[in-house]
Amino acid sequence: MESHLKPIVPNVWQTAVPSATIPPYQHTHCYWIQGRDGMLLVDTADGMPEGTRVLQSAWEELGKPDIQAVYMTHGHADHVGGAVWAVDTWDCDLWLHSADFFLLSTRLRALPKWREIVLQGGRLEIAPGVILVEAPGHTPGQVNVCVPAQGLLLAGDNLLGNSTSIIIPPHGHLRTYLETLDRLAALDLKLAAPAHGDLIENPHAYIAGYRTHRYQRLEQIVEFLREKPQSASELAERIYPEPLQKVGTLMVMAHLEYLAEDQKIRSVGEGRYALPSIEV
Repeated sequence: MESHLKPIVPNVWQTAVPSATIPPYQHTHCYWIQGRDGMLLVDTADGMPEGTRVLQSAWEELGKPDIQAVYMTHGHADHVGGAVWAVDTWDCDLWLHSADFFLLSTRLRALPKWREIVLQGGRLEIAPGVILVEAPGHTPGQVNVCVPAQGLLLAGDNLLGNSTSIIIPPHGHLRTYLETLDRLAALDLKLAAPAHGDLIENPHAYIAGYRTHRYQRLEQIVEFLREKPQSASELAERIYPEPLQKVGTLMVMAHLEYLAEDQKIRSVGEGRYALPSIEV
């Protein structure tokens, strides 16, 4: 029988759950944490039958432990969709930051088991040695889970195992995301376990690479705009290969928003942007 449990560190397991998520990924990684008073589950994938069967199997492999609570890293459907199944199976509380409740579908929002994550000083201990860390930017209310004794970060969508994270306005905000990367870089980490892709065994170097990539992209966009006013889609055509240009256009919008906040560019109408010094 195929195992659906991958040990990450002592008392933490990963389950790769088939999920409708952003390509090239085909799974959402959900994480089981054995606490003193019961098991915690981090994320539930999208709730489709194939995924819930995998989660059910993983729970059975663990010996059907008491599920103390489910914590959602953020409100995107490929992370919270299994909430209905979780409540039906365990009648457990579901925890989500209030800033992400608006992302829930009507059906999910109607569940009576939702509880609001309230962070104090950007952190909250949810079990002995298990801490939620404020980590917005990908969504307004994303949180990450840290197990300091193991140097482990459950990174949600802030770090992806084989690509950069996706920041899409209006729910995603690049400046906030870069501040979150700084916050994560200040943690004493040895391993980052993302919601999609491979484990990250050099998290500090990985985070530094993420930051460098974003600032290089900002500089690249400014250089392109020195030539002439351009739209996000026009810029994406120059930056991304054809299969990625649709999502690339949305990513470029996050960078344009950042540059406009700093007044380094200005809108000139019809979705086009220019440097302040460029005559239109």
